[in-house]
Amino acid sequence: MAKKKREDEKNVIVPPTGISERGGSICIVSQLHGIPEEDIRIDLEKTQLVISALIRTEKVIRKIIVPDGSRISKKKFSDGILEIILERPL
Repeated sequence: MAKKKREDEKNVIVPPTGISERGGSICIVSQLHGIPEEDIRIDLEKTQLVISALIRTEKVIRKIIVPDGSRISKKKFSDGILEIILERPL
């Protein structure tokens, strides 16, 4: 179940997200049930991956620190689960 982030950031939800490493890859799995795929935004800038969406009056956002130079090699969204595979820099 998603939870509110902090009281000073009202209407912000942080979705449950798992992070694991497989060889030279980082696998990120985020639960985004009830959010249409076209409303999900994925931004990768230097050392931060940001997954965000806006639902009614609430903002869904998850920020993840990643190694500098990582790149997205695969994205998959199915049944409310977003899976992102990042390739680590060489």
